[in-house]
This record gives sequence, C-alpha cells and structure tokens, in this order.
Amino acid sequence: MKHIFIINPRAGKEKENISVRVREYVASRPELGALVFNTEYVGHETVLVQRLCHIFEDEMIRLYVCGGSGTLCRAISGISNYSLVEVAFYPCGMTNDILKVFEGEVEPFFNLNSLVNGTPMYLDIFDFGFGRCVNFCGTGYAAKVASDVNSLARWNIGGTTAPYYLSIIRNTISLLSSHYFITVDGNDMSGHKTLISLFNGIVFGGSFSPIPRACPVNAKMKLLMYEAPSFLSVIPNLRHFKNGDLAALGKNVQVMDCSEIHVKMPDSRRMYFSADGESFDMSKYKNEFTVRVLPATLKFVVPAGVALKEQCREGE
Repeated sequence: MKHIFIINPRAGKEKENISVRVREYVASRPELGALVFNTEYVGHETVLVQRLCHIFEDEMIRLYVCGGSGTLCRAISGISNYSLVEVAFYPCGMTNDILKVFEGEVEPFFNLNSLVNGTPMYLDIFDFGFGRCVNFCGTGYAAKVASDVNSLARWNIGGTTAPYYLSIIRNTISLLSSHYFITVDGNDMSGHKTLISLFNGIVFGGSFSPIPRACPVNAKMKLLMYEAPSFLSVIPNLRHFKNGDLAALGKNVQVMDCSEIHVKMPDSRRMYFSADGESFDMSKYKNEFTVRVLPATLKFVVPAGVALKEQCREGE
C-alpha cells in the first residue's frame, strides 16, 4: 500500500505547525515509505489526488488528508477509483464535522499512529456534479452563511466560532427565502425556501446539529427544507435549529430521506452552494445542481475501537 500525506498548511489555527508535525512523524516512520505534499492553493488537493490516482492507478493508496472539512471535500473530489483508495482524516481545520458521527468524535483521529494502524469502513458520499462531499451540502441561508464564514476566517476574526455568528447576523438581515424549482426522487417539491440542506453527518458549522440521527451508511440523504416566516423569526429559532428541535419550528420545516435531488433557481437571483466547508457561486453552473448519494463508496479509515455513534448506525 502506498501511504500519501496531503497537508493543507493554511487549515485551522496552527497553520505551518501542521506541516512540521506531520513531516516529523513521517520522518520517524521510514518503513512507511510515505510521500508528503503541501497544498499551495485552494483546490490543489483535488489536482494532487487526481495526479496521484493516475500515477499509482494499479496500487492501493491510503491518503492521509491533513486539514479541515473543506480540505477533505476537495481531496475526495479528486479520487477517480474509490475501490483503490482509502482515506484517513487527520483533523486540523476550523471544522472537522464528519468525525462527530463517531464515538469519541474528533479525539481518536488526532493520533497518527492510530490512523496508520486503522482499518477502513465504507461511508456513503454525495456527488453534486462538480465535486463530492461526505458530511453536508445545500443552498440558501446556510450556504450563504458558509460563504461569508470562509471570507471572515481568512482574517482570523474571533477564533473558530465568531465568524459563524457574525455571518448569521449579517445574513439574517439580508437574505430572505427564494423560490426554487425542486425535484426530490422524481417528485416536484418546488416552492419558497429559506434553506435546502442535505445531511450525511450530524453536525455542520462546528456545532449545528439539526439532524442528530443522520446516518452515513444507509444509502440515503437526510433532506431538510425550511421557510422562515420572516427575518425576525430566524434568530429566535436558531437555537431550535441548532439543537435539532425542529418541531418547535412548526409546519415550515420538512425533513425526509431521499436518494437524489435537483434544485434550480431563476437566473435573476444569486445562488450559493456549500459542501463541507467549500462554497460555490452557482452562476458558474447555471444556478442549478443535482445531488446523488453514492452508497458505501468511501473507504474511510477508523482507528481501532472506534465505531459509529448508536444513533448513526441505522444503516448497519
């Protein structure tokens, strides 16, 4: 097996220390024969993985993705043959949300020895046409918040949580619901929505858990659609949304399992799409996207003794 470390030195708060720490570990394990690459720009992960999959097309590869949720999203988007690639996630980012589906959450994944000695389990992933993600994606309010968070985070404003709350306040005032043309598993569900979100994991944005029983191994996405009655209702209802108390939001919330969704917005409006920390201006994609589940596709490396949380095992 070829061991390859891909490091995003700009992820999280420690920056270049990530690269130093990982390279020191690799130097201490010469028997691995590992290759180490630092990313040089946003999106470089995808390019690197594409090239590595081509170079080692007949070998089993284990990728150690060292960064945050966005780094992981970009890395798995570059995999050409998932049967020949295992992915280990060394969490160094502002958010590392897919790990919240596991008992012990992020902590067990900080141990590089545990990742090297770990074994893969199959997780579902989402294919959205211009990339793939493993935890969360969607459009509307949450996507615009994520887009602004990325901008604020570049300025290192207020650590890891303040950018989210600053963005929430800004978008609560400026962003109301829009009309979307929506098809879910062949059924027309078009209408005005404030957000349209799809979950494979149980946490996004570091601490928001509106769907605490999402399952990454049941070949389905949890779809949440919400229309806020007014911008004045968003902040008061935020704690219900964050903690998964969706019943408190009333009839304006829809939650269901699905395998595929197509969403389009009229071209006159600006559409945003977010996936695991990545943000996209959808004018490049004609203001529409399709998300499909790819069941049991990602070989995700898990340290020994770590399992999915009980509420996330319904697909087992």
